[in-house]
Amino acid sequence: MRKFLLTAAVFACFSAIAQDKVRLTTGSVPLHNVFTPSDITKMESGIYSLAEAYPLPGGIDPAVKYKVQQQREALKGNKYPSLGSRKRSAPAPLLVSGFSGALNVGTPNDNNMAVNNDSMVISVLNTYIRVYNTNGVFKKNWGLEFFPTDPKATKPGNGVGTLDRSYDPKVLFDPVANRFIVVFLEGSESPDTRIIVSYSKTSNPLDGWNVYQLNGNPYGGKFWTDYPMIAINGEDLFITVNILKDNTDWRDGFTQSVIWQIPKDRGYNGDTLKYNLWSNIVFNGKPIWSICPVQDAYQPGRQGLYFLSVRPGDASNDTVFLHTISHNFSSGNATYSLKVLKSDTKYGLPPAAPQKQAGFRLQTNDARVLGAYFANNKLQYVQTTNNAINGRSSVYHGIIQYPDHADPAVTGKIISYDSMDIAYPTIVHAGNDVFGKQCLITFSHSGETIYPGTSVVYCDNSGEYSDVLMTRKGEGIINSFIADSAERWGDYTCIQRRYSNSKEFWIAGSYGKNTNVVGTWISKITMSDPQVSVSAVKDYPENLAYPNPVADVLTIPFRLEETGTVTVEVRDAAGKTVLSINELQDKGAQKAFINISGLSKGIYFYSVNTGQIRIQDGSFSKQ
Repeated sequence: MRKFLLTAAVFACFSAIAQDKVRLTTGSVPLHNVFTPSDITKMESGIYSLAEAYPLPGGIDPAVKYKVQQQREALKGNKYPSLGSRKRSAPAPLLVSGFSGALNVGTPNDNNMAVNNDSMVISVLNTYIRVYNTNGVFKKNWGLEFFPTDPKATKPGNGVGTLDRSYDPKVLFDPVANRFIVVFLEGSESPDTRIIVSYSKTSNPLDGWNVYQLNGNPYGGKFWTDYPMIAINGEDLFITVNILKDNTDWRDGFTQSVIWQIPKDRGYNGDTLKYNLWSNIVFNGKPIWSICPVQDAYQPGRQGLYFLSVRPGDASNDTVFLHTISHNFSSGNATYSLKVLKSDTKYGLPPAAPQKQAGFRLQTNDARVLGAYFANNKLQYVQTTNNAINGRSSVYHGIIQYPDHADPAVTGKIISYDSMDIAYPTIVHAGNDVFGKQCLITFSHSGETIYPGTSVVYCDNSGEYSDVLMTRKGEGIINSFIADSAERWGDYTCIQRRYSNSKEFWIAGSYGKNTNVVGTWISKITMSDPQVSVSAVKDYPENLAYPNPVADVLTIPFRLEETGTVTVEVRDAAGKTVLSINELQDKGAQKAFINISGLSKGIYFYSVNTGQIRIQDGSFSKQ
């Protein structure tokens, strides 16, 4: 049965294109299933034998790991001077509220979360999804394996095969389309390895999902897909994954990292899903390990996307790989390029983190880039690292100025504390068009005197960090999944800025419960720094055209600083102007109403200008 289903999912329309050493494969997959959470109540009773096993971390040379742990012991007691105990000039974030997120059963706590503009929150982890409103009121939950509705795939016509080993879920909210996207993996061996991609049919995740599956072994042989990361621009979804050999760990089994580029609108509409698949991404003949997509902070964002990689398994390194896909899928002209950069500050493999109970530690994995965003010609990113001064697991915060330049500058700072180890960071933009450098960085924390929990710091426009805000303090150690003392901690945390409120941020992270198991906590925080939100900030959705997709009249809100003639233009995918209006308007808040009912279905682009000043531009989908 499984073999038949995988055969049915083989991609059509393959074509391989040599572009330097990078391989571009194009293809498509059909809609495999339409899933509605309420349909779970119609499921037939039965025993489904859903697997709970999970691949343990590997990929790090044991000699390097031993060296890092020995360095930690040698540096024990050293004080880290840069962040020390001096008074911080940046204001700390403020904790508003919090509630328990998706419940963990038998697998590491890989937390991800997304919040929309209509007070709906999705919390995901291995292997569950829970939906809440923004007040923490529970609405619905289901397992990842229920996306086909029938987990055993016994009903005729069910296009998604049995999901009995689902893990590594990622979720995001798309403010352009006002929808959610959930991506997770199925299987960890070549006979069954798939990427499940699900698009919400509306802004309400309870209204149903269009479900697709991508082949996790697209080139054949004994390989499987691991560790997805996702990001979007105005038109496309990007998924990066690592491809490993069967029955090996990451050190021996890693073969390459690949990038999937998929038009979003086809998934939202339930159409056949087209894609670009970028592979054979190498440097000096060696595949680059683990690629992090860089989320554009302002949606719809630029064409294409940036991506980042480092040397995550090295004890010390300063290499940064900057990947670029140049255009959107719809252009037909997307290309891949690579720049090899050097940071002014080295990063390295982090040591395991201690817990409050002696003899119990938490695995910190490696030094891969775990989160990144682009705003105002700056690309900011975070990764876990070792600290060569105090020997602790710490957070590396890097900035790449003007990534489109021939040789961008890379600077890095290490965020570290003498009282605790921190790991699994992620980052979100907290600035605006005027003050463009601010960010919030969240991470997991643990130490000899504190239980594992989740924290966040603010970095202001001058590069100064705030005091730590613990969004969830631990109540006990984490000892949930494996018998030895090096416990799985989870591979990621999450932070999202709410598009409808530029001062509101949401965090999903883990903490140790008083029963010594791991829990999920979702927190809402806000900022008091006036530079986070001023009149020039691009608040969403007020500065986005809506509704999107649209059938008849498109509304474009904008603001004029001075009285003047406003030009609004709508262009098709070929760049041809199909609609244009010119009107004299007074300064202040404005709305343009554009009747596009006579246009054909497809993607269009709009711009709002006054004289030579571009006020706003974006894209929309005509239904």
